Amino acid sequence: MKKVVVFFIISILIISGFFILYHNLGVRFDEQKSKNELTQDSPSQPLKYSNSQDSSTQNDKNCPVVLTEYLVDPRQVQKVGQVGVVHGSGKSIVERSYISIKPEFYEQKILLYAPTDMTLISGAHYNNPSAGQNTMPDYVLKFDAGCGVEILLGHMKGVIPEIAAKLTPLKQDSREDEIRPGIEFKAGDKIGYYFQENKEGAVAGFDFIVRDSSVTNQFINQERYSDDRARNLIHGVCPYDYYTPEKKQDYYNLFGGSGGKLFEVKDCGASSRDKKGTISGMWFLDKEIVGEIYDNYKDGEYGSPISLVGDEEAVTFGNIGQSPTLKVYANEPTYKLPIQVTTEHCYNFGTNSRGSGFAYFKVINDETMDVYYSSSGNCPSTIPQNPKRYYK
Repeated sequence: MKKVVVFFIISILIISGFFILYHNLGVRFDEQKSKNELTQDSPSQPLKYSNSQDSSTQNDKNCPVVLTEYLVDPRQVQKVGQVGVVHGSGKSIVERSYISIKPEFYEQKILLYAPTDMTLISGAHYNNPSAGQNTMPDYVLKFDAGCGVEILLGHMKGVIPEIAAKLTPLKQDSREDEIRPGIEFKAGDKIGYYFQENKEGAVAGFDFIVRDSSVTNQFINQERYSDDRARNLIHGVCPYDYYTPEKKQDYYNLFGGSGGKLFEVKDCGASSRDKKGTISGMWFLDKEIVGEIYDNYKDGEYGSPISLVGDEEAVTFGNIGQSPTLKVYANEPTYKLPIQVTTEHCYNFGTNSRGSGFAYFKVINDETMDVYYSSSGNCPSTIPQNPKRYYK
């Protein structure tokens, strides 16, 4: 009898233990589920885009994103720019494509349309500090296209009333206003317009930017561009590669340089212009990583970073000397693509480059080069003494 009682008590204890364990596991699961729900995108929290793949639309059934409608009528376009060009300020390489309008369409409204189904999530209406006086203010708009893809349009001159009503009145900077709830657009819906002013100081083109969080661009020193230090460049992609084949080809036929020259080789470029063993890409005076790639400064006439990009029209040098950018054009004697400079090369700057003097570059290894710049004189036969050392 005692054995039966003992067995019964032990059974009760075992069953109770299982019950308590199951209950605790259930509580912990519910707690974790609640935490997960709180960290997901909700109307009270900003959506995550360029630096993560957990956007609320990442698993949208329409992935991958396909652009099916023209952003702008190709017949009105003089040229579309490659991605990975030097920004007008000269301070960095950027992921945007600059679209320029044919001169016969200046001073006309050039309509812009949604290239795919997407939702407007932020924007701004502002006076562009880099434009001349008495030029039209700009609009910048950011859209969520789903699947971790965002689309940005810059230097627009007008928007539809539904967008204008959601934005703060004219500002003095381009910091975007968050729009909640977002404004949904279907592919082909009108967004607004671009207007090319025919006056000095007016911005000659507008920006078309696509960033895809599933794409991570590769650099020689990847660490310098990781952990949000290059939040725009690291995920920037060619917007035209997302188009249906026929429309993609229409835009590819329009690739050209900042001077309007159409390229023979139809290449969209890349946000990373690094190529091992060459001078191409962005270079920094600091060997150690000290901040974002956009934290630029100058040591005399030597900028950090300096940006070196070439195309069929010209080689562009950003953030060296006194001008924001210097150029050596394809018809000049010292023209040579940066990706072709594997040992050393000197560039002479003439009147067309908005400068004078020369810049001498010497490759040390994949991650190091020496630079000597002079605002006067012509290229010497060897690099002068006391050059500046730059690092990837």
